[in-house]
Amino acid sequence: VGDRMYAWDVTDPSAPVLTDSVIVDARLINDVMVNEAATLAVITREGASNRRNGIVVLDLANPAHPRVLSEFSETLTGGVHVVYIDGDHVYATNNGTGDMHVINISDPANPRQVGRWGLTTPGRYLHDVWVDDGLAYLSYWDDGMVVLDVGNGIRNGSPSRPQLVSQLTYRTRWQGRSYGNTHQAIPYTNSAGNSYIFVGDEIFPEQTSGSPGAIIPGGYVHVMDATDITNPRIVGRYEVTGAGAHNMWVENDRLYIAYYNAGLRVVDVSGTLEGDLRAQGREVAVLRTTDEDAFEADRPFLWSPRLYNGLVFASDFNSGLWITRFVEPTRTAAQD
Repeated sequence: VGDRMYAWDVTDPSAPVLTDSVIVDARLINDVMVNEAATLAVITREGASNRRNGIVVLDLANPAHPRVLSEFSETLTGGVHVVYIDGDHVYATNNGTGDMHVINISDPANPRQVGRWGLTTPGRYLHDVWVDDGLAYLSYWDDGMVVLDVGNGIRNGSPSRPQLVSQLTYRTRWQGRSYGNTHQAIPYTNSAGNSYIFVGDEIFPEQTSGSPGAIIPGGYVHVMDATDITNPRIVGRYEVTGAGAHNMWVENDRLYIAYYNAGLRVVDVSGTLEGDLRAQGREVAVLRTTDEDAFEADRPFLWSPRLYNGLVFASDFNSGLWITRFVEPTRTAAQD
């Protein structure tokens, strides 16, 4: 939260070093993404004082000292919550239009919009976008998960002409109420060749009494079978009772889930997935981000996990950045 992005040197992960920061006109920098070549980064802006939000492109020629290369706000004044970089294109959510906007950064000093796609539902809200293998996975809150062809070929789509592949809406029960709240969708094909989409909720129930701290986040991860991407279907779930999921990451048959009030959960997503994954014992590790010296003592508020160079980086609103290494649990003869 704020107008500053920090750069840290994590060469020694046990002792990160702050090297620089970048200040932009924003009340909230919600998302940062680096391109695959690690030459550019894009940060989002919400709440700019001049009401010209949009995105900021950073030059990472010297990653310890990023510098602003360009800005693009022409069609994104309403605020950008999440971006995803795929090749020369930035896929951005637009708080104002509820659409996905596609920005070409082949000339990063001069970004330009080349495509746009959105539902027509009144009051629609696009929260997140993830792109993989020419398909864009849009988390459309009450309108569920939407899959677009942006270069895969299944619907002759492209970044400039996204085409609808499928849409799946669902409802989640939490504290006696029904919610949509599709927050993030991540596709993954595991080592067994099974294709799934992990879709998380984000639920903050309406406050009716008590202090703000009494609000308990809710929502969990739905497992969708994506064998037929034109007709995805829910086949399973991973849920932590009394806790709410936020961002996820998946790699090497392990799903990393940041639970606001229940820490980081690592889940085995190998083989065939169906039913209640937690009840099946697929949870293989837990990192509880509680700290008596946190901004709010011993109150975890985990935001997001990322994997890099064999390390797990988990950010917590209250206790900061946690850098850990996940070690596969040793199986016993009885377990085998």
